[in-house]
Amino acid sequence: MAKARTRRNKDARPEAWAKRVRVARARTGRGVFSERWFAVAEIVGEIEGAIIDDLEYSSRYCMDLGDSRCLEPDPPFRYMNHSCQPNCRFQWHDIQEAGRGPPRRRMFVLALERIAPDVELTIDYRWPAHMAIPCRCGTDACRAWIVAEDDLAAVLAAIGGRERAATTPSGSGASNAPVCQPG
Repeated sequence: MAKARTRRNKDARPEAWAKRVRVARARTGRGVFSERWFAVAEIVGEIEGAIIDDLEYSSRYCMDLGDSRCLEPDPPFRYMNHSCQPNCRFQWHDIQEAGRGPPRRRMFVLALERIAPDVELTIDYRWPAHMAIPCRCGTDACRAWIVAEDDLAAVLAAIGGRERAATTPSGSGASNAPVCQPG
């Protein structure tokens, strides 16, 4: 097992994000909700947390940073729920900070559409087929599985090719940053 290397983002400004978002009860547990209007492509917030450098690390919340590392997010963005029709996406940037050595990869939440106050902020988890679980997002575009769109055919084949509707449960690096292996 690779030795885990973790680093905390020390620039956390949770008080700044508190005026922008809040954690509240959602249809699938806790969720992140807007506190104000967001324009298309506006930064909703920065995802802070522990940087994990261990290929075997898994957690239900961790986010792939696009290299060998993942981010174990702190609240509030730790509680962003999946939607097959998300209103947000993740985008990371390698930012060179004056006098601080190599660039630091930072992850941001960006609005995909205009978002009103009190709307739940969602992302597409884009899990690979082997990690797929039934989806409960309830959108018109629901794939019935929390899985990358490109892997949906593999999931449907594995369950016998049933129709999506039959399986729907009730109820500068641009990325959707798939969540790492669920813990």
